[in-house]
Amino acid sequence: MRIARLSKIRKHRVFREFVWPNELPAFSQFNVIYGWNGTGKTTLSSLFAHLQDRRAIILQGEVEFEMDDGTKISGANIPSATVPPVRVFNRDFVAKTIEAIGLNSVAPIYFLGEESIEKQKQVEALKADLEKARGDLAKAESRKRRTDDALDDYCVGKAKLIKEALLGSEQHANYDKRRFKEAVAKLKRVSPFPVALTDEQKQSLRKQKELQAKPSISTVSVTTPDLIDLHSQTTALLERSIVSQLIDNLARDSEVGTWVQQGLSLHKGERETDTCRFCGNELSVQRRAELEAHFNDAYASFQHEIEKSIRNIESQQQNITNVAFPDESRFYDHLVDDVRSSTASAKEAIQSLNENLSRFKSVLEQKKAAPFKVFALEDGQADECEDGGSLQEAIDAINAIIDKHESITGNLNKEVKKACQALEQDYVLEALPKYDELNTAVTEAETALATARNTPDALTKKIGEIERDIVEHRRPAEELNLELRAYLGRDELRFDVKDTGYALTRGGQPASHLSEGERTAIAFLYFLKSLEDKAFDLSKGIVVIDDPVSSLDANALFSAFGYMKERTKACHQLFILTHNFAFFRQVKNWFHHLKNQNKKKIELRPARFYALLATVADGERSATLSPIDPLLEQFESEYHFLFRQVHDVANISAPAAELVEYYGLPNIARRLIETFLAHRFPDCSGDLIKRFDRVAFDPAKKTRILRLLNTYSHSGGISDPEHDPSVLAETGEVMKVILEMMEAVDSDHYQGMIKLMEPVEGEE
Repeated sequence: MRIARLSKIRKHRVFREFVWPNELPAFSQFNVIYGWNGTGKTTLSSLFAHLQDRRAIILQGEVEFEMDDGTKISGANIPSATVPPVRVFNRDFVAKTIEAIGLNSVAPIYFLGEESIEKQKQVEALKADLEKARGDLAKAESRKRRTDDALDDYCVGKAKLIKEALLGSEQHANYDKRRFKEAVAKLKRVSPFPVALTDEQKQSLRKQKELQAKPSISTVSVTTPDLIDLHSQTTALLERSIVSQLIDNLARDSEVGTWVQQGLSLHKGERETDTCRFCGNELSVQRRAELEAHFNDAYASFQHEIEKSIRNIESQQQNITNVAFPDESRFYDHLVDDVRSSTASAKEAIQSLNENLSRFKSVLEQKKAAPFKVFALEDGQADECEDGGSLQEAIDAINAIIDKHESITGNLNKEVKKACQALEQDYVLEALPKYDELNTAVTEAETALATARNTPDALTKKIGEIERDIVEHRRPAEELNLELRAYLGRDELRFDVKDTGYALTRGGQPASHLSEGERTAIAFLYFLKSLEDKAFDLSKGIVVIDDPVSSLDANALFSAFGYMKERTKACHQLFILTHNFAFFRQVKNWFHHLKNQNKKKIELRPARFYALLATVADGERSATLSPIDPLLEQFESEYHFLFRQVHDVANISAPAAELVEYYGLPNIARRLIETFLAHRFPDCSGDLIKRFDRVAFDPAKKTRILRLLNTYSHSGGISDPEHDPSVLAETGEVMKVILEMMEAVDSDHYQGMIKLMEPVEGEE
């Protein structure tokens, strides 16, 4: 988005009734506005500055900007309007860009940029506040330490008192200030709030806390064997037989049978052989088949089943044998006899169960050795089989005694614990008023400290942020020195970084004052550098530069142009306002060499040229923006434009309605004549009158010219008698005489200039 035109400027300073003319081309990417002092350049730059600041509306008159998308922005709605970022360089920027601090006492520190200057002032004020805040913080910290120490000492003392008073209580063995504070917090949550104990209640609780409890005892656990089930399983195994193609001698002699069965397994699988490993004779297929028929799968399975039953019996024997009974000394005295009797009964039951289990195991081992033989459990076993009920009864009796022991212990511990807790609460209740007093002092000191601590932190953070902003916008001193030396053409001024600003010296001595040209140069360099800020995107921004070469010599003027061109050539839109023709010429040459600038259609050209003129209506000056005179745009000298001004007045058909319209023409005429005669008589030094003496022209007419210039020209070289309005009334006629003199002195030159006055053809 770009600014297309200033649709209207009415009753705003020197602009009385300006409305953008239909024939005036809209602003383009690059724009130069040429106008002498007093034509409204400062007013225009201030209007652009409102777009930059966007903080205040334009109160005077009526102003309206028009963007290239058709959007219109009035002076009243600038703060809420959507516009690209704008940066403006003008006299106000110069005034706000450089400030020196410390002139009255020490060598000054200079700050560049309005924002840096303002922020440095904020830093100085904040540092004074910080110094005071740090003093307040030290006092608050001292008060906080005192209140903390007082509360801490009090809590330590009370915790020690409670620990000693409740000596022997496991819960209070490590009682400290932390536990005391927790007790205070717990007490405050009690509802209804407790009352202090009487002396009798305290004495009773002290006796109660001296009771001693015995350690806890774990219950006895055992899985009792089911002898009835084992009896049935064993009987079934003993009565079973297996079907096999028996070899009689193996069946009759179990030991031999077992030996042969093992030997057969050693002749199979990886050890398979047709030769008997015992006698070395041939092991025939028939003999092998007979043996395998004897020791078939049913035989092996039955053997495994018997072995499994034997292992089960052994496991149950081990289980009941390993039962651990608690030592009777661990029980309270009145329970010892009962636990001793029940333990003896349990051990007798275990012995009886073991004997029965051994009987089952023994007969099963016999069956395993002679699986083809049928056994009966009762054979040779006359004793009756008992179940495991007696053992479980004894274990239950022991556990019942243990439960009694635990109940006694639990209740005793509860009573002791209850007494200790009641005494602790009473001690805490007694200490509470003083604790609250000290804690309130701590809280108040803590609040004051938090406030005091936040203030320096906030101030330090704020100072750091502002100083970082200042430093971020500060350029390296050497870079600034190099540019300043190239810009001014001398190196007597030098910047050195100091704190967040610069120490500026002239010839090695602190520079207390800067000339207007020096201030303008430094401010303009700073402005051009600011276009590289992160906050400003040059490719999307609008840059306005108003007379950057004020008070600069020719060398600095050329440098200013070079720096400006390099820093602004990539900007989204550029406006340059100037009254200096030498600077205008540099800008003009730059714009003429832009790509597409030679297009016939002006709307296709990237650069536009405008003139600011001041006319007089109803006794008031009024500025207007118009297309620039082709002579100013096409030629390398202001001389052509001056000739046009004199020529137009000399050939006007009607005289001026008011003399004020002629007031600036004597000065224009003087500048024209001086330039003309300087080239005509280059060897003649001195003022205008000396050159006039060499002109071969009617003396009376020369006197008439000098009379006008003598009265109304405002430059040195001509005396300044009292003004005579009648002289100004002759302006039109005198302009004709001037042209007549120029033609007489150099006819070829005059005719060439007249040709240039003809309209330029081919413009679209």
